[in-house]
Amino acid sequence: MQDVENVYQNAYNRTKCLEGLFIHDISNLFQIISNSIEMCGSLLKEGAISEDILEYFQLIAQQLTRGKKLIRNVRTLADLEEYEMVLEPVEVFSELRNAINFSLISFPKKKIKVKITSIHENLNAMANELLSEVFENIIMNAIKYNKKKIAKIEIIISKVIINSEKYVKIKFKDNGIGIDDDRKNTIFQEVHLKCRNPNGMGIGLSLVAKLVELYGGEIWVENRIGGDPTMGSSFIILIPFAKKR
Repeated sequence: MQDVENVYQNAYNRTKCLEGLFIHDISNLFQIISNSIEMCGSLLKEGAISEDILEYFQLIAQQLTRGKKLIRNVRTLADLEEYEMVLEPVEVFSELRNAINFSLISFPKKKIKVKITSIHENLNAMANELLSEVFENIIMNAIKYNKKKIAKIEIIISKVIINSEKYVKIKFKDNGIGIDDDRKNTIFQEVHLKCRNPNGMGIGLSLVAKLVELYGGEIWVENRIGGDPTMGSSFIILIPFAKKR
């Protein structure tokens, strides 16, 4: 009887967490669309040129696309433990650039500098089309949780060998508010364990962690500068390397 109760309790907790994910992200989406419409109205009154207005229409279109992806991702998160995901070689730099472009256009009023550092021009990892969502979550958090005048993100990409296995290593270094040491081991599980307030960072990261796990990889977070969590964070992802077919 206790096992049955646990099953129902876990199902209920999972449903509430998915609800939190959806409400959190859809609220952000609508806010960006609302701001864009407001800016279009102001530009029209000022007699702005069509190119300036078109930029905001493009942003609205991007957010509508994001809404469709959000629905898909919620479904994915609900099904991750029930179905085996099909993995294939995915070009990391291409997915990363897509994630960067989308993140930048989502914060039109924020000064952001993103730098990619790597000795490689392209690398393939065993993943799927949701890899860009992994990158997006981390980049968006680095921008959103940043109080500096300029949000700086350095992304270092390399190929490493661990226990005779090859991995693509992606390190995201930011100058944001950082993460307290006592939270570093829990931020990827907070949604599942506590269903925290949807304003928290853990919602998106729970999806990120689950996807990386299914890719056969690892993810963790460190201080950007050792010993000082207030100086920003470094998110490190390892994903199994794949040869291009």
